Amino acid sequence: MEQIIQKSLAGRRFALMGFEPAERDSIIAALDTVRGIGHVIGAEPNIPGLNSLSPFDACFINASATGIADQAPPIELIARSRKAAVIIGTFEELVTRFATVADLNRDFIIRPCMPEELLLRAYRVLRFIETAEVALQTSTRNGNRRVLVADDDATTIVMISTILKHFNFECDVARNGEEALDIARKKKPDLVLMDVSMPHMDGFKTLTALRGDAATRNLPVIMVSGHRDEAEVVKGFSLGADDYVTKPFNSGELMARISRILRDPDEL
Repeated sequence: MEQIIQKSLAGRRFALMGFEPAERDSIIAALDTVRGIGHVIGAEPNIPGLNSLSPFDACFINASATGIADQAPPIELIARSRKAAVIIGTFEELVTRFATVADLNRDFIIRPCMPEELLLRAYRVLRFIETAEVALQTSTRNGNRRVLVADDDATTIVMISTILKHFNFECDVARNGEEALDIARKKKPDLVLMDVSMPHMDGFKTLTALRGDAATRNLPVIMVSGHRDEAEVVKGFSLGADDYVTKPFNSGELMARISRILRDPDEL
């Protein structure tokens, strides 16, 4: 674990909600390695009117946990809160509930998860709290902005589209490179988020075509990839990509990249 992550998490307090003893203990043990503090809390505060999450910097939430008696499940409780959270669950649970909990200061882990991954995600949600505040302040002006999402993976399309709509962007979807080119030429989006691996025409070929067409030459393009390959990143930038983001990413990271590229000139 990098030293910067250790320093960031040291002394931070994390609430744990909805976990079975074995998983709860593993999260607490992981936090102990960086001097973070994990506390198990119930679904409701012990004192009426007290916000049970207020003493904590962030939360770990079990997406699989159900409500007890008349109490809502932990994932529904965190959805009503602005508290930073790392949400742990199965692939199906995270896809199903993504729209409910999508926010800049939320991140997701699919079981099984390693201690290093838990700590990295905790660091990321805390790191992007400031980004969330900036994005929320500027989101009202995003309604006139359109983003083209080009990806053949249905899950990725749902997640990215949900993030964009949450921050008032208009969103178009293409499921292959040829469709992305056609939409880009017709609708002239403000930004293209494009996966590297797509059928018919991959992201690199599509990017080359966009840059070779006078009508789309200046469209900002962020490449999205599931591979952390330095050569691939270099290739993307050499072909004219404005930025490059690798999966898995959280909404905070994505919005930070988008905000940087779409920032008004008078804000620079």
